[in-house]
Amino acid sequence: MADRDVHHAVTSEEALEFVAVRPEGEGWVGMAPTWFGEYVFGGCVIGQAVLAATRSAPKGRRVHSLHAYFLRPAVSGRPISYRIGSIRDGRTFATRRIEAVQEGAHLLSMMCSFTADTDGYEYELPIARDVPGPEEREVHPGPGPWVAVKLGPTPAEADGTRLSTHRIWFRLPLDLPDDPHLHAALIAFATDWTGTGGRPLQLEGNTGGMVSLDHAVWFHRPVRADQWTLYDVHSLVNAGGRGLLRGTMHSLDRRLAVTVAQEMLLRPVSP
Repeated sequence: MADRDVHHAVTSEEALEFVAVRPEGEGWVGMAPTWFGEYVFGGCVIGQAVLAATRSAPKGRRVHSLHAYFLRPAVSGRPISYRIGSIRDGRTFATRRIEAVQEGAHLLSMMCSFTADTDGYEYELPIARDVPGPEEREVHPGPGPWVAVKLGPTPAEADGTRLSTHRIWFRLPLDLPDDPHLHAALIAFATDWTGTGGRPLQLEGNTGGMVSLDHAVWFHRPVRADQWTLYDVHSLVNAGGRGLLRGTMHSLDRRLAVTVAQEMLLRPVSP
């Protein structure tokens, strides 16, 4: 089934406003979208923070990792300010600190690192080769301009565990510029697109009772947001009222491009 056609509905600039940031004073500012109701999806803040941080990235380097804490939810429809601090500019790695603030309240504290890719060892754990491709399933609208093919979790094993608790193919059905920083920011948005995959004993229903606490991402290989990417989420543990999940993102040829780890607060909800 063909993607939802947004090419003639909006321009790429209009469609990407949810990660756009503009200079203001000594920092950057973005607008919190209203897609999700009163509060903003955490991936929006992550994506804008990444794009703001890349504005001072050394030439020829790309973001290879980020580590963030979610401190407060962002309110929809209001600006978010991003303050960038340069921690280190070495010959191989450069480190930035990003603070997201809305109306004086701190929302996110993040550090990210930039480097250039070099030749070296090539090794990765393979993903199951029987994972259906995006062309085999129906395409659904995602948040904003995104589209997704929902594969769902893998079947439960005999002990009730699942190898995967959330699986989707996703992309932006737009022709995007060849800007690696923009694609990194968009993929960073999608890393928070975990659904109920962190709560394997109650996958049905909405994400009520789930609150992201901290978030880490490693960008192993460049990946484009306008091409199909598979997000495979694995819930590792639920304990102490919290959960930890791991996610891997794979290109259409099944190569591992991004790894995610996220801890969340888990409040029991009624079935």
